[in-house]
Amino acid sequence: MTSYSMWMLEYSHCLEHPVGCIFYGTWDGSTRKFAYSYVYVEGDGHRILVDVGHDNRGSNRAYNDENDIVDFQAPDVVLAKVGVTPEEIDTVILTHAHYDHAGAARYFPNATFYLQRVELESSRWALENAHLYASIIGALDPEDVAMLEDMADSGRLRLLDGPVENLFPGLHIRTALDTHTMGGQYVVVEEGSDNWVITGDALYSYENAEGIGGSGVPVNIGFGGGSGWRGLQIIDEMSRTAGRTDRLVIVHEYDTFRRHPSRTYDDRLSVAELILAPGEASRIG
Repeated sequence: MTSYSMWMLEYSHCLEHPVGCIFYGTWDGSTRKFAYSYVYVEGDGHRILVDVGHDNRGSNRAYNDENDIVDFQAPDVVLAKVGVTPEEIDTVILTHAHYDHAGAARYFPNATFYLQRVELESSRWALENAHLYASIIGALDPEDVAMLEDMADSGRLRLLDGPVENLFPGLHIRTALDTHTMGGQYVVVEEGSDNWVITGDALYSYENAEGIGGSGVPVNIGFGGGSGWRGLQIIDEMSRTAGRTDRLVIVHEYDTFRRHPSRTYDDRLSVAELILAPGEASRIG
């Protein structure tokens, strides 16, 4: 079996993110630190990103500022912490089309991208019917959707019609339809007898799976456009696939950097080293 190494790379954060966005029904005015990250996976001769973050040099900057996101760093700076350049990335799996997951796609000129077809089509449809859907498409940048459509037309973005088993050996794409977005997807990485699940925004916190304060009662995220029923089913599906909630890789969860070996750099951004292939040396010192 192929062995993989994996890191969660923080590229910015919000210092006071509303907890009501994280947990359905918890609009009590409280806030918490909220990471903005993507995941780098290396193995089987591939350099893979799951999501790419946003692009503060273009239209995404307005979304960055509106959401009080600070300490932003572009992909070249972030990836350098684990010894990789954007040009070396050959595969990008986009969990969904929101600006903070897909907006920086233009920085990866040599990568093949993967996204569910229904995600791109439903994003365009929602934008064209914004008079009805404006309240749930606040993280969807029209310029990103146009960019992804152009990438699909040129063949750089491959639109999927469901799950993909073994995109590479032991690395699978599964769907999370009608949850945070209409066409979400997530990634399962097999490492020995363990499964690691890169969740996209089906979860914002370990507590979505573990229950608030460890109550054991799963709670759906507070921000999304899909079914709350389906969201809880997917949280359960991901948790069972991972086996342990510590193997859920949740890119907005700041506790990731406490539960796994990590390093915080001079730019106030952190890297979590999640798994290392046999013989692979630590890249965070």
